[in-house]
Amino acid sequence: MNPKLLFSLVLLLGPLAAAGAGPRLEVSLDRDEVRVGEPVTYTLRVPPAPGRRIIFPDPEDGRIGEFEINRASETAGEDGSREKRFVLQGFETGRFTLPVPEVTVREEDGEEVILTGPPLEIEVVSVLDPAEEDPDIRDLKDPLGIPRSYLWILYLAGAAVILAAAAFLLYRKFARPEKKEPPPPPPRPAGEIALEELERIRRADLPGRGLVKEYYSRVSDTVRRYLENRFALRAPERTTEEFLQEMATTSHLTGDQQELVAAFLEEADLVKFARYGPTEKEIAAVFAAAVRLVRETGEEMSAEAPDGAGNGR
Repeated sequence: MNPKLLFSLVLLLGPLAAAGAGPRLEVSLDRDEVRVGEPVTYTLRVPPAPGRRIIFPDPEDGRIGEFEINRASETAGEDGSREKRFVLQGFETGRFTLPVPEVTVREEDGEEVILTGPPLEIEVVSVLDPAEEDPDIRDLKDPLGIPRSYLWILYLAGAAVILAAAAFLLYRKFARPEKKEPPPPPPRPAGEIALEELERIRRADLPGRGLVKEYYSRVSDTVRRYLENRFALRAPERTTEEFLQEMATTSHLTGDQQELVAAFLEEADLVKFARYGPTEKEIAAVFAAAVRLVRETGEEMSAEAPDGAGNGR
């Protein structure tokens, strides 16, 4: 195979490579020579890595090295691999080196490792023919004059366009009634949104699939977002301790409701960070507590609430 059509470099992260079971990063370009402005596909691929979350880079400035990102897409293969493709364009000629790519791998226990690969080289060539001796832009030719005998046609056409535009504007103004834009719909209640999300979590049956930690994270995040949207309590970006301190100063929640929130968040933290293994009864109880909190503190809601079954079975 011609190496200019496709080449791939693979780097195994030191500790993972030593273990013989870690993921690896494959980096490739579909070509190593393009013309100015011509798209080239830059691919980062991580083969199947069960139980691990793959986080690809997402450049905020819309560039990778000297190349602009035209578009990017992330896909999952049928074999469980993850892949991110960047379509790049370069607008300066020369030979360039793409920066070292970095992909984050998050283990099930929350530990993160970084996969890196060697930088790839690509050459951008001019769209001009190198054999052409004088590639400079030629001077403009003098404009052609219009015979005076035909100028009256231009004047007549211009007057007709102006009259047609004026007639159209008058028609729009007087012949057709103005349509009033309907008012925007009222925002949906925060409680209705939260109950719908809890119902989706219940139907996903995460505990039944062994995803207890993810189950607690999704239920906890839903409750935090609800409290922020409902009472303007900054829950998502704060630790549980910081949030409970702020909650103690608000009059929106009763003492019983504050105790319910505190017990709920502390139990969720035990499962998420202390590797506590809850029983089926505890799993169902934490879901029921989330539904109860939303029902007791929410506005009037039109959506059906979940039935409180925490395991989805």
